[in-house]
Amino acid sequence: MIDVLLVAFHPNVTQLNALCTSLVDARDSGVPLRLRVWHNDGDAPNAGVIAAVYDALRDAGLGVFVGGGEGNLGFGNGVNRLLRDSTAKYVLVLNQDAIAEPGAILHLWKHAESSDADVAAWEMRQIPFEHPKVYDPITLETEWFSAAAVLLRAEPLKVVGGFEPRIFMYGEDVDLSWRLRCAGARLQYVPRAAVVHHTYSKPDEVKPLQALEGIYANLCLRTRFSGHRQILQGLSMALAEALLPQSFPGRRLGVIKAVFKFARNYRYFWKTRTGAASFEPRFVGWSYEIRRDGAFHRFQSRAEQPAEPPLISVLIRTHKRAPFLRQALQSVAGQTHRPIEVIVVEDGSDEAQPVCAEFSQTLNVRYFRISPGKGRSVAGNAALKQATGQWLCFLDDDDVFFADHLEVLLQTVREHALRGAYALAWRTATRIIDETIPTYEELRWERVPDEPFSRVAMWHHNFMPIQAVLFHRTLYEAMGGFAEDMDQLEDWNLWTRYTMENEFVQVRKTTSKYRVPFEIKHSAERQEKLDIAYKDAVARQSQMTFLASPLTVRALAQDYVQSNSLVNVSRDQLRAAVASSRALTTIASWRHLIKRRLTRAKP
Repeated sequence: MIDVLLVAFHPNVTQLNALCTSLVDARDSGVPLRLRVWHNDGDAPNAGVIAAVYDALRDAGLGVFVGGGEGNLGFGNGVNRLLRDSTAKYVLVLNQDAIAEPGAILHLWKHAESSDADVAAWEMRQIPFEHPKVYDPITLETEWFSAAAVLLRAEPLKVVGGFEPRIFMYGEDVDLSWRLRCAGARLQYVPRAAVVHHTYSKPDEVKPLQALEGIYANLCLRTRFSGHRQILQGLSMALAEALLPQSFPGRRLGVIKAVFKFARNYRYFWKTRTGAASFEPRFVGWSYEIRRDGAFHRFQSRAEQPAEPPLISVLIRTHKRAPFLRQALQSVAGQTHRPIEVIVVEDGSDEAQPVCAEFSQTLNVRYFRISPGKGRSVAGNAALKQATGQWLCFLDDDDVFFADHLEVLLQTVREHALRGAYALAWRTATRIIDETIPTYEELRWERVPDEPFSRVAMWHHNFMPIQAVLFHRTLYEAMGGFAEDMDQLEDWNLWTRYTMENEFVQVRKTTSKYRVPFEIKHSAERQEKLDIAYKDAVARQSQMTFLASPLTVRALAQDYVQSNSLVNVSRDQLRAAVASSRALTTIASWRHLIKRRLTRAKP
């Protein structure tokens, strides 16, 4: 049984009704759930539109408990109050405005039932704006979960005492996440189970309550999970906040109140300090995570997406890297987009087929082998030839996608009506410890290159990592695949040909990672090969031709200016800026007046 725990505070009736409808749909699909609601805005309603929503649920055969009348306990304490009398194996904590997408709760429940026993929480994805905190794209493990929509095992939740009662709102989910991890539990993100949660009315919205309560909670977490150095750093940040210009009225006073509130509770959090040898808390300013770029990329709901999404072919070339191939395939299996086919072409070696077979129940994987091996470009062309998808993308066997990679790129090309798009990627400096397991350390993440689309820049260097690009199959049909005598920079040659007469577009969201060696020796060897290949690639470019109108040449000239300047300002923009600036206009007027007088003074 799953108990859905809902803390209500003056809920929007339309949203509450939609949430309850999604629960009935989940129950009808086979999920054994019931609803428990705690009202922080007064007694349990026995009349009116809110009560009518609960009555309709009962009429639909769903078990419903509604309580309240103990004042505004805050979010965490409200959940704790519901948890006290729950006997279910799982509890699904939902915000009152988090509406599950069709099939999401069923997928979430099945995922939980098939998980290892040490996984204690499964976080749902929020749309239209996904939380930007990073997660492991292979295991889907996350450092902490958002309590806006999360399924938890009831037993470990009760063992650690539920939510922290002295954190009223914001940060209580991080605290609970870290206490569960200290107790040996793992936390997972389930991106294919989404809720529509309009937590922000606009991108980069500043919420005063979140900002101020977040400062208090952050100081408390530094005390409980770290030491005096982190506490002093947090207090220094709070002092700086109090001295800075206010981003909203009352911020300075609110920061001071947050610090005094922390001072009153300092001894409590210090006495309840906890930790584990395998757990290292992460403090990044007032946040707790490394973030992917693109926090306010807007995702479409299921209702906004096409009824029959197109097939995307993921093309993987592999050679003697079966353990890494397994991780690449895991990252594809976690994609939010469906349908997908995966074409794996093994070049010469013979160890990839059993790895592909492991995914027969979760992915449509087709395996091909070239024997003897003929090189990366031949393998890539073999994959292109076998692909049947309307859209195509490559994934090297040691690279990985974040779960939204294909969805983000497909949505982008559809919105711009183009035949190609590329997203931001992390170049990950990696130290390999054991290739056979594999075990490795990711020591540095760099967002490079990060360049908007430019044909001129493309003729100079490749700014589109191979796994970051989605393109339409008509480009392959018209211009072919890789140059088979190239073993380095073959993707640059391909993108140059595909973009010669076609616009691509960049989407500024980090959706993939590609590995590069961390050791200087290996990096130098790799760079030496690329330098040699660069000369060959440029020579091949010199043989390429295309037809261009004067309009195209003008656009390319503007493209060149923009790609070679820090800030490009046209003459018209400069005139407009001068005209709108009183100071600049005054200077220009005085300059004109002095010039006239000097001219009159000449003999």
